[in-house]
This record gives sequence, structure tokens and C-alpha cells, in this order.
Amino acid sequence: MDRANTCKIVGGLLAVFCITVADARGDEPSLTSVKHLRELLIPDDSDLADWFKQADLHWGGWLNTGVSYNANQPADRFNGTVSFSDRADELQLNQLYQFLERSVSTNANEWSWGGRLDFIFGSDAFYTRSMGDPGDHWDAHLLHERLYGIAFPQAYLEFFAPLGNGLKIKLGEFYTLIGNETVTAPDNFFYSHSYTMQFGEPFSHTGLLASYSVDENLELKAGAVTGSPYAGWDGSFQHRLENWGFIGGINWVNPKTGTSLALSGSHGSLSESAARDVNLYSVVLKQDIGERWHATLQHDYGWITKMAGVESAEWYGVVGYLNYDLFDDLGLGLRLEWFRDDDGARVGVPARKPALASAPANYYAATVGANWKPLPWLTLRPSVRYDISDGWRAFDVGVSHQQLLVSTDLLLTF
Repeated sequence: MDRANTCKIVGGLLAVFCITVADARGDEPSLTSVKHLRELLIPDDSDLADWFKQADLHWGGWLNTGVSYNANQPADRFNGTVSFSDRADELQLNQLYQFLERSVSTNANEWSWGGRLDFIFGSDAFYTRSMGDPGDHWDAHLLHERLYGIAFPQAYLEFFAPLGNGLKIKLGEFYTLIGNETVTAPDNFFYSHSYTMQFGEPFSHTGLLASYSVDENLELKAGAVTGSPYAGWDGSFQHRLENWGFIGGINWVNPKTGTSLALSGSHGSLSESAARDVNLYSVVLKQDIGERWHATLQHDYGWITKMAGVESAEWYGVVGYLNYDLFDDLGLGLRLEWFRDDDGARVGVPARKPALASAPANYYAATVGANWKPLPWLTLRPSVRYDISDGWRAFDVGVSHQQLLVSTDLLLTF
């Protein structure tokens, strides 16, 4: 899909929204009164809204589109090691995202069930497909386009058991609990992602995940994941179902001090038979400083034992975030990162461009940006990012050690 077709898609969607909004009259929801555009598409007093309520279903989604100017002007128009927002000087439809969800009731006195199905069309679909096994057909081959695709990053059932304070269990494919940043665009401050998220962590898992709240401050999570030759990272329902791994985490929060701590990790094997283990842990500490300042510090460390061709491989990183709420509708942010790919085993995987090489290197990145919400359902995220690689020429098709990106994106929530 080329740039012209992308623009047509985005323009068409915006036109539909504008027509819908123009139809709102009188006391009906208006452009400025709704939090999400679905309130205009499906008014609360409509038959469809009643059906959703009776079925305990919730529909939502968003549209995320953006563009990045690359000062290197790379010949292949790829932004080096930056994935997701990976195209230079080209408008991207990153995520046309839809989800349908039935939330479980957390009433401690009754059993409950629910589930969720997520769908994504866009350039980000390449990175959110079940890529743990190249031979998988769950969502890896649904649309054969060079830059655009379709993915179902989540498809799970969820159960609530009234045991103690309540036990929740997910069964299916779900997003990882590891790390700070995530695939879903509205849950990130910046348009681009950290190296630690892109190359050091899984995006999703297939299997089961149990969570239990000890009290209002402490939550425990543990699960078994499969469907991948890579310790249950980004697995699916089709292949490698004998290769099981472990994921788990502890979340602690203190609302009085504005402090939270998340410890998470995974352990598994590269195959069912070979003793080649993949291990990862992540620590995320968050602290509110007064009412307007918010700081986050993340550290990840991963290692592979007895990797083919290499006795072992390891990667680790430190990411710092500082955010300031200038106004209710405007926030400023800073992200600083150091990521070490000690053996050249991680950066470049996943990568849209298979020919992208790699080597042991340190990666440094600094990103500054803003989040502006002129309307509750509309967010603009301009940013400037500067990257340095000291081990190999990771940018401008192997020509440069550094890269400057000036980006902006638009986020519409349904």
C-alpha cells in the first residue's frame, strides 16, 4: 500500500466521522461533549447500544496515523532500528484498531466469565502478529502487503473465581505483562518506542495467566505460555505447543505516596528438546512528584544460555521517563535510554526488513515530545528523537552511526 492509498484511507475515515458529527442536533451528544467517538456512532438511546448493554459487551478502538522526518534521508526510507514508526518521510496508517470485550465481574461472591478479541489493520500489524513461529498461520498471512497487514494480537477468554479476594484467569492470546511500554497506541506517551520494548521484550503470549489481588496494594501474576520456539514469546495456537514457558509478576502500588513498583519476568526454552534457556526480568518504578510531575525508571535484563553459534547472549537496558502536566489538555515528556545488545542477538529482531544486519553495540536514544488533547477523543503527539549506535552503522542503510527523527502523529479514540 502506497502513500496515496494511505491518505485515502485516513481521509475517508475522517470524513465519516465528520458526517456523523454534523448529524448531531439538539440535546444529542456533540463533538465536544463526548469522550469517545463511538458515543456519536452509537448513541446511548439507540437499539444497538441497548443490545451491547444487555450482552455485557463493550466495543471500542482508535485510529493512529503519523509521519516521521528523517534527517539522514535514507535511500530505503526505513528509520534504521526504529520499528513501528519505521518509515521515513511517509505518512503511515499505524493502527486502525478495534476490540470487542466482555469484562468479568469482580464480585467476590460469584463466578464470572468474559473475553476479548482485538483486531488491527495498519503498518503496526507486522509487529503485533504471532511471530514466535515463522510457520504459524493464525494471523501471519492474512494480508500480503509489503507495509500493511492484519493481526489479531489478543483473543482470550477470562474467568473470575470467588476464591479469597478473587482469582482471575486468562486463557488464549494476550498482551505481555512485562515492561512499561505496550503495543496499544493510546497507552504510550510517545509515537516511537524504546529499544527495550522493541527488541528486549515479548509483545504477547499464548497460554494462561492467573492474577490474584492480595489486597488493594499488592497483585500477583503467574502463567504458562506456549506456541513459540522462543520461550513462549509472541506465540500462537498452531505450532510449538509442547514448548512451555513461565511468565509472572508482582505489582505493588501506594496511592498515598504516588508510588508503584512492577517486577516481571519470563523463563523458557528455545525448543522442546534442546537445553537452551531464554530468561528475562523487568523492573518498572513509577513515582508522582507533586501533582504535575511523573517519573518512571525501567531496567530490563535478558540472557540466552547455549545459543546456537554463541555460548550465551545477553541484552539489557535502562530507560528513564519524566512527564509534566502543563495543563489539563497538554503534557510534556522526556525519555532517555541506554540499551546494550551484548552479542548482536536482539536489535533487528523483529524487523520489517530481513536484510537488516546487526552487531554487538550500545544504543543511546533521547526523545522529547508533547501530548495535546484539544478534544477528549483527539490526541496529537509531536516529538523529536535522536539515536546513536556505537557498535555498527545502524542508520541510513549502514552509512551512519546516528539518526534524527522529527515526528508527529494523530490519535482518534472510538
